[in-house]
Amino acid sequence: MNGPSTEDRISCLPNAILCHILSFLPTKYAVATCVLSSTWKLVWTSLPNLCFDDRLCLEFQRNLDLSTVASTRFENFVHRVLLSASGNINKFSLRCCGLVDSSRLKLWVSFATMRNVREIEISLNDDECIELPHCIYTCKTLEVLKLDMNFFIKTPPTIFFPSAKILHVILNTIDNNFSDWLFSKCPALEDLSIKGYIYGTDSVTLNIPSLTLKRLRLELEAPEEDYITKYKVIIRAPNLEQLYIRDHGPGLYVVHELHSLTKAVVDYGIECILDYDSPEDVAQAVVDMLRDIKNIKSLSLSSGTMFALDRLDYANDHSFPTFPFLNRLEVEGVGACGWLSLAHIFSRMPKLESIVFEEGVDFEWPEPSLALGCLLSHVKIIVIGEFEGEENEMKLIKYLLKNGEVLNAMIIGGEQFQRRGSKEEVYEQILLFERGSKTCQVRVL
Repeated sequence: MNGPSTEDRISCLPNAILCHILSFLPTKYAVATCVLSSTWKLVWTSLPNLCFDDRLCLEFQRNLDLSTVASTRFENFVHRVLLSASGNINKFSLRCCGLVDSSRLKLWVSFATMRNVREIEISLNDDECIELPHCIYTCKTLEVLKLDMNFFIKTPPTIFFPSAKILHVILNTIDNNFSDWLFSKCPALEDLSIKGYIYGTDSVTLNIPSLTLKRLRLELEAPEEDYITKYKVIIRAPNLEQLYIRDHGPGLYVVHELHSLTKAVVDYGIECILDYDSPEDVAQAVVDMLRDIKNIKSLSLSSGTMFALDRLDYANDHSFPTFPFLNRLEVEGVGACGWLSLAHIFSRMPKLESIVFEEGVDFEWPEPSLALGCLLSHVKIIVIGEFEGEENEMKLIKYLLKNGEVLNAMIIGGEQFQRRGSKEEVYEQILLFERGSKTCQVRVL
């Protein structure tokens, strides 16, 4: 009987397959396979994805800071790998705490663009502002660019990122030098994300004009000690489909020609509203923006946004818009909004079919019909998150099930059921509630 085979079947596979296998490993370990045999010696040089992370390649000191020697060793490793790469690069990713020699970054990016890179991700935890090479802005193969670093551009080219569809930038500082030409000259841009701090004693204006943009995500805030900074964001994107705004400034948003917009998330921070001189001005700014996007089909409002909307005098102010096509609404912390405000907001959504209470409904409901009665003739799906089985929640659920004329489903999710027993006990109690719709199904997750 023959003994176990010692044939190395993996090494006999074609280089293309070996390279595909290595692509699932961190670059550090893929390169290490060169010592296995002569067959493996150069396989790694054809890797399509080169991803470098100093957390994998270096030893940290006790204070979690990298020593200069260790950082230099990491940079030398990156440099050697990029110089040895022989084929086209699909993705170049670099994540490190900082660079001893920042000039190397320009060289690495140049190497990647020469190899027809399609995706670049750079994350540097460093205060130094680094100039990126001109070639990154003119690279015709680059489709995805994600930058978490401080960078600057000396001389802007005529066309930015000719093939880039995705651009994500995270900046420590956004000021008036962060000009609109960064976006207006991107002929293929579809997905844009900007995150950063707004600095400046004068007003700051951020212009975002684009004919191709489909998804826009903005996360902006002023430093806690500098809430007086005023900034304006002007969006002109006729093909925009999704808009996400997380604002802790607060800022003024002016939108134009958003004819294709179907989904929006509006997230204002409660802290900045409380610290602002006139919360009513913030509320009016929110209303003005909502009016400009009133034709959307899906809307999400944070607890801070709901708090801001409660600052309006609905009895005398009829500026809150009607959403004629809205069929899905997600709200956080409805307890931050008063009853009259809720009634007014919900009454302006005549075609709403699905509503999600993300942070639950555990607060006093003196008269649910006052705020929710206008919804129950057309809402078909209600989702309640962070459910705890409290008396206020059970009271509201009972009301909704009884008066939901066309309700098809109520979905209840949560982990805490201490006050009223186990999840099964709560579920059994809810199943006994009277239902106004014969087709309504109740699920407790």
